[in-house]
Amino acid sequence: MSFFSSILDAVYVAVGCCIPDANISINGRAYRIVKLLGEGGFSFVYLVEDGSGNLYAMKKIRCTLGTEEAKVAQREVEVYRLFEHEHIIRMLDSATISESDGSTTIYIFLPYYKRGNLQDAINRNQLYKRHFTEAQMLHLFRGVCSAVEFMHDYRGSTGARTGYTTKNPILDDEGAEQHSQQQQQTKPLLSSTSQQESSSAIETHAPGKEGEVVPWAHRDIKPGNVLVSDDGETPILMDFGSACRARIEIHNRQEALKQQDLAAEHCTMPFRAPELFDVKTETVLDEKVDIWSLGCTLYAMAYGQSPFENSDQGGSVALAVLNAQYRFPTEGELASLYSTEFKEFISWMLTADPKSRPNIHQVIEKTDDLLKRRPQENTE
Repeated sequence: MSFFSSILDAVYVAVGCCIPDANISINGRAYRIVKLLGEGGFSFVYLVEDGSGNLYAMKKIRCTLGTEEAKVAQREVEVYRLFEHEHIIRMLDSATISESDGSTTIYIFLPYYKRGNLQDAINRNQLYKRHFTEAQMLHLFRGVCSAVEFMHDYRGSTGARTGYTTKNPILDDEGAEQHSQQQQQTKPLLSSTSQQESSSAIETHAPGKEGEVVPWAHRDIKPGNVLVSDDGETPILMDFGSACRARIEIHNRQEALKQQDLAAEHCTMPFRAPELFDVKTETVLDEKVDIWSLGCTLYAMAYGQSPFENSDQGGSVALAVLNAQYRFPTEGELASLYSTEFKEFISWMLTADPKSRPNIHQVIEKTDDLLKRRPQENTE
């Protein structure tokens, strides 16, 4: 981390613009704020440490109860409860606290991965003049696709949990007892094993339709939203603030503009699908917006940035995306570093017309086919 970043972290904590004290208590458990990990429009993510030395990523969202920001934050908590999968980040704990000034603060506790995200890995590669091999990229990419497949084929809770124990690693018996003593001070959303296993408040199926596939889209897949577990080989999809039911019918211009505005606010421009830049009437937006983002992500892993990230002008990026105008490097080391079939795979996902774009099952099938021809390698 740079000297400037270290100073910035210290300033944020010291002046109390986000957290007034380096020591906080949430759900009856004490934490020490180690440093600022990142920030968004209304939120800050901190690295925190509990009394046993365990590290967590704590997302803090400050909002006013009853506002749109508060609804979005509460919805993010509920969306985390929908998806339990080995390649999807798990919410460990959460709490809603009413502040003395009348505002509301929502805390979300997530696992901390010391390797950071794929964007960090890309940055390290650029710093040390090195590159992923095709096998390394495809192995990580396959895990991300598995998470996306789970969302695109979402059938609702079946009682089966994938890849996780039922015990809450943050609130053990002692923590639960401490929490009960402080229940008046905090309003926990997720503070015990029983609550951990409760289903989301989001209604995903109409009555009588339980078990049917209701596709969900992540809508903001990018290297910065894919964590790398401590083994260096397991990708973890994160940040579900943009996630929604995938299939949205657009009947008029007002609905189209609403979806464009939502995408502009929540979907990162260089990774955003063309149909979200110019939403047409009498169409249906669907889960294939994620396939485009997956193509951009794989390109970024190979070449350091999205294929549409060359221009600093937002309008130029939008125009390039709408026309699928991008190119692979034609000079230097990168020109011949990766195979033609690997590049064609990326181009397949970057098909401008979503009707002709592959679905997640086709993407996985092709990924598996490419992996069979390449030796297994570690990511670092």
